[in-house]
Amino acid sequence: MTKHRSPDERASQILDAARDCFLEKGYFATRMDEIAEASGLSKGGIYFHFDSKKDIFRSLVEQEYEQAMEFIDGVIDSQEGMAKTISDLGKHFTERFATTDAPRFQAIIVEMGIRDKDVRSMLLSLQESYIERLSEMIEEGVENGQLRPVDPDSAALLLKAIIDGIQAGYGIGYEPDNAKLIQTTMQILGKGLMAEGDDD
Repeated sequence: MTKHRSPDERASQILDAARDCFLEKGYFATRMDEIAEASGLSKGGIYFHFDSKKDIFRSLVEQEYEQAMEFIDGVIDSQEGMAKTISDLGKHFTERFATTDAPRFQAIIVEMGIRDKDVRSMLLSLQESYIERLSEMIEEGVENGQLRPVDPDSAALLLKAIIDGIQAGYGIGYEPDNAKLIQTTMQILGKGLMAEGDDD
């Protein structure tokens, strides 16, 4: 007898199965039949929750973004000082890249952004929100004297580029020394971004 699950649980079941399929075969080679089989549901069950394969993919992208932003908001709102905030962000994302399939899935997201204009528009909107949140953090750090006077938007874009670059490396199998990577990142940021006396 099939275990009864809530609509949210079924949707999560489908998303998890679809993510595995996309990671194994890529977005374009994955068929809805395969997602249904991997999820243990019928195609009708899939379409009850999602309109299309692209709808499933968009939900997965939003899920990735929401998880990242939830952590960023938590760290920024902790009010533990700018040096610790940036350090915690670096540690979190480096550990996430090293221990999950997030970098590989990000590669699929980027490919879709290049090939599909609707997904590209969505990614641009999410990227802008991501950078805006980092920019707010940097602007606050400049105003309270913890960071050097810098353009918040440009600095936020640079931080995001560092995160994306590290993630891309993990996505193709490059595995740096995480402890040294974080230490070196903080040394560079300490010299270039932190105000005097705030880079401990």
